[in-house]
Amino acid sequence: MKEFSTEKAPDISRSQVDIPKSRRLPNGFSDPVSFTCTCPASSSPDGGQVLLFYRYFAASPALPNTQVSQENLTSLESFHTNLTQKHSIGGKIRIAQEGFNITVGGTKESIFAYTQACIAHWSFSNLDLDTAQKQREFFKPTPGGCSCVFGGAPASVRVTAEITPMGVTNYLPSSWDSIEVLTPEEFHERCHAEPNTLLLDVRNHYESRIGYFVDPRTGEPALRPQIRRFSQWPQYVNRRMVGEEKGERQILTFCTGGIRCEKGARFLQERTGDRVATLKGGIAGYLMWMDEEIEQGRKRPEESLFKGRNFVFDARGSTTLEEDDKIEPVAKCHVCTNSSDRLGKCRSKGCHLVLVVCAACELSDDPRCCQSCLDMDVLAQADGNPDTNSRSRPICSCEKEREANLWGEYVKLPKQQKTRKGTRKGLRDGVNMNIQVQSLDSSMGIPNELKAAFGVNVQAT
Repeated sequence: MKEFSTEKAPDISRSQVDIPKSRRLPNGFSDPVSFTCTCPASSSPDGGQVLLFYRYFAASPALPNTQVSQENLTSLESFHTNLTQKHSIGGKIRIAQEGFNITVGGTKESIFAYTQACIAHWSFSNLDLDTAQKQREFFKPTPGGCSCVFGGAPASVRVTAEITPMGVTNYLPSSWDSIEVLTPEEFHERCHAEPNTLLLDVRNHYESRIGYFVDPRTGEPALRPQIRRFSQWPQYVNRRMVGEEKGERQILTFCTGGIRCEKGARFLQERTGDRVATLKGGIAGYLMWMDEEIEQGRKRPEESLFKGRNFVFDARGSTTLEEDDKIEPVAKCHVCTNSSDRLGKCRSKGCHLVLVVCAACELSDDPRCCQSCLDMDVLAQADGNPDTNSRSRPICSCEKEREANLWGEYVKLPKQQKTRKGTRKGLRDGVNMNIQVQSLDSSMGIPNELKAAFGVNVQAT
């Protein structure tokens, strides 16, 4: 095992971390939500597998020496780069002084070889992974994917400032032991037994749209903040969760695989004083536990407190219980409003908002999140600039409305104050901020003849 440096670990900021400037995708494009397997997993009898795991070095069980040096980070980056190349594994691996965040896919054989090499590495020291069951709970393997869900092998391996940015620079919990971490079984029982419990989703709004936990006593869905990205979480906590009931609530938090709750739940507890607990392994861990319960005959699929599908950040789009092929969608198609959990994206350049779009509407219609997105594309083509990207593109009407509803106000600032730097500073500091957005909607008087020229339906008024 590699020895750790005894010197004080460097304070690695974003400016000091060597982050490649190249993009995985061209500007103006976004990650797909569907895929076709072209790797060896397609012909393997065992198929493929995707892992979702992470570690904060200071969290229990902590790394023996949490002073991780720049040399250690470089070594860890090389380790995962070489390993994913050797075993033709695709995925996203983010490494920082605070820990690692990893989601990878490949054939089952290659994934097994990868996990065994990881377990023997110094970065896994003190983790109790001496049985197959413990390894399964930590790595959270799910079927239905391979390296192709990440665009192929090898994995994207990068050293970053944070493994999951929360929008508050250099935030670390005052204590990693300040909240209760519940196993899936404990979480399930707590939901049934604990009165006055608030289920709180830490994910983004487009994730919780297709699947969520429900309160077994009331049948009501969990509280699902309409945030667009995790960096808005501190602002949401300060604006929506700090109030008169401070310190009086039992809050159960959850996210996809657990990593966002590591900091998000502790930040919530520090700001509100509430009794906060979080779901170990997130929704992925809960579904894996529920599958085992169903397989052993101890539970039925309908007893799962998670309804719908679990959104994942790879081309599979989502996952659900392996033991239930009759999952009822909890969402509706954005176009026809029929029940559906099939994912698509707004086709407007620079938007790519994740939508629920059924297969029929994907083929027969032109899915957009709102009319203003289509209008902006029409104007961009008329101006001879059809490749408008997200940096120069105003925010569309539906996103403007969601932000206004989320924060309770919409303030349009003078042009000289509209700086990306200023916006991000407000999020980092976790203080009140003005939502700085621009919108182009149908009320701005786009001529009907211009719309008709580009195939836009024109309704008489």
